[in-house]
Amino acid sequence: MNEKLYRAIQCTWGLPQTLAGLGVYLAHARCPHSEFHGAVVTEWPNRSGLSLGMFLFVPDATDERLLVHEFGHSVQSLALGPLYLLAVGLPSVTWAKCPPVVRWRRTRNIPYYTFLPERNASALGSRILHHRAL
Repeated sequence: MNEKLYRAIQCTWGLPQTLAGLGVYLAHARCPHSEFHGAVVTEWPNRSGLSLGMFLFVPDATDERLLVHEFGHSVQSLALGPLYLLAVGLPSVTWAKCPPVVRWRRTRNIPYYTFLPERNASALGSRILHHRAL
């Protein structure tokens, strides 16, 4: 994927989530930063990953599988544009962080990556970056 085109689309069609990502990036300005296929990666103190437009937030920037997964979410952002936050962001955060949903998943032993937006993010990232899926 052309990195300049990737960034241009994230800053136009994906503007709402890119602006939100910029805000989170600025809030974590002192954290280590790097680049991953055109995305800006921040190694933050949280235990989970987050993708907002061209900004990826991960607990360990050497975890390539997680980077590929979060990059897959950024590809969803490219495809869905301003609908990304409602179609992927909100359901993903609910699936990951809402206590009743987390309890329900755990009691039924349902893996995190079986949820459609998560499974799709892993598949997209893997396909585009030619990397083994989660």
